[in-house]
Amino acid sequence: MYAWLAAAAVVLVLMAGAVYELQGYLPARYRDSLKPTSSRVAEARAAYDRGDWARADELARRLIRERGDNTEALRILARASGRMEHDQTAAAIYSERLKGEALDSEDYLLLGLGLARLGRLETALELFKKGDAAGPDRAELLDNLARLAARLRRLDDASNAAEKLSRQPGWDARGLLLLGEIRAILDDTSGSVDALERALKLDPDAKGSVLGLAHYRRQLARGLLKLGRPAEAMAPLQAIRASNGVDPETDWLLSRALLTSGRSAEAIDLLSSAGGYRAGHPGEPEPSPYVGETRCAACHASIAKSYDRSRHALTFHQGADLLTLPRPDKPLIDPDDPKATHTITESNGKLTAVTKVKDQAFHLVIDYAFGLRDRYVTMIGKGDDHKARALRLSYYHTKEGTGWGRTAGDVGDDDPIETIRGAAIDVRDGVVRCLYCHTTDSREFRDPPASANRGPEAADKGIGCERCHGPGANHLAAVKAGWVDKAIANVGAASGEAATGQCAQCHVTGVRGEIEANPEDPRYVRSTAVTLALSRCYTQSNGAMSCLTCHDPHQDDVHEPALHEAKCLTCHGDSKTTSPVVKAAVCKVNPRSDCLGCHMPKVPVPTLRTSLTDHYIRIREGNLGQNPKR
Repeated sequence: MYAWLAAAAVVLVLMAGAVYELQGYLPARYRDSLKPTSSRVAEARAAYDRGDWARADELARRLIRERGDNTEALRILARASGRMEHDQTAAAIYSERLKGEALDSEDYLLLGLGLARLGRLETALELFKKGDAAGPDRAELLDNLARLAARLRRLDDASNAAEKLSRQPGWDARGLLLLGEIRAILDDTSGSVDALERALKLDPDAKGSVLGLAHYRRQLARGLLKLGRPAEAMAPLQAIRASNGVDPETDWLLSRALLTSGRSAEAIDLLSSAGGYRAGHPGEPEPSPYVGETRCAACHASIAKSYDRSRHALTFHQGADLLTLPRPDKPLIDPDDPKATHTITESNGKLTAVTKVKDQAFHLVIDYAFGLRDRYVTMIGKGDDHKARALRLSYYHTKEGTGWGRTAGDVGDDDPIETIRGAAIDVRDGVVRCLYCHTTDSREFRDPPASANRGPEAADKGIGCERCHGPGANHLAAVKAGWVDKAIANVGAASGEAATGQCAQCHVTGVRGEIEANPEDPRYVRSTAVTLALSRCYTQSNGAMSCLTCHDPHQDDVHEPALHEAKCLTCHGDSKTTSPVVKAAVCKVNPRSDCLGCHMPKVPVPTLRTSLTDHYIRIREGNLGQNPKR
């Protein structure tokens, strides 16, 4: 009996040894088939982790083919497909075979990258944000999130991601460089300079940068010049010249540094090169401090007088001006809750709105108001919860009469009391977002203040001269020095695209991608700078058309259709009147009048209790029976 068992054991050992020896001669796929599933998943994951996407793809596919769907193997396959830019395969696995499975930051990153490559940028950004929320912080995801958000002008998201990236080991300099760029866009000049200086101290050669060392040195110099620190700005500019040679942009910046340092004679030597840069970029703001509209008016009295009466100058109200605005003399009944009331009172030179609802009272101390007394006024203040809020009701003035109605953009909240308190307003780095389009420099109204002393532009009545023409200190110095280059932005001399882009900084309501996808939506009639740019009149004008073709920003529009139609006829009239630059089709229905009535009609905007002109110029349904999207 024992002898039999011993013999059996010997046989088993010999068989095991034979199998072991045989494995060395078997193909890899047969050897893998003998391994446990967990071991094979670990091998595929290791290949993925070391960046061998093709090997990870091969191992995951083989395992799934032999043993059926395995969640981890499917995830590795989806990720490897995404890394190899097989975007449709990756998306199909995630949406069909991993449906319902939890995703982590790596999955959201790869899905977002695939959609970004397909041009679906808004959706890609949302996926990156989900990945960020899923945590933990992942440098590659934060890098892509920051750059895409900046590209889409989601600057809060971009800034937050760049700050997180700057805290990641090995990515700190790259994150700071991104942060410096984003803060510059946000007009946070001191914050931009701080980030760039820290980045270049960590990485003097900007090896981890996207745009190259010279770019970031110029960006730093711009910021220093804006802060009135020209002597410091010279160092990065001279470093560029020493390593890269002469280029017009660097000389343009260096000429400004020399000019404002009192070295005008040296600056003049650079103007032939620097002037070439200014000639090619007439609408670019000068890198200099602000001087305020009062100083501009001293030399440009006629334009300033006209501009002071325009809507641009009159749609922002602060301080004592708030007390002159229309306000109700009794409590206003809320449109959704007849038991809720809103009262505006004055005390010690301040306006306070008190909302009473369900035995509760909420206070809103009014800081600013936006709009025109003879049209529409919305008040903004800080509530008991320290949030910036819009007053629930806004004042309107129409041909039919005046009154108070629900504020435009008040979409409500799940909590009815929260709705009645008034919509919370987004605040970016202490700045109420509405201020960006109603003031010369919104950062001068930061809460808490960035400094004890506001700049001179804070005294502008509304949108001052320097909002469009850029800060004016260089201009004053150039005029005093007798320069031919007047060192000021001239939007009127810029290309049609650049001029319209300047207007688009404010004359857009909504997300640009959504507007472009459906420009006929009545909601977007307020987004004139985007819808105009989608019109054939604009796209086929060879760059000749812009907002300035029909509008003078220094004065209010004249509401005479014939004056605007004369502009239309310069291109769409007969051969005697059409522009030699652009010769467009003559209207077959009415070749001499009523252009606006057919192609740019008024569109009702109920929330504002008015109608606005549709700037998406097109042949509409009923006009010659043509496709309205033509």
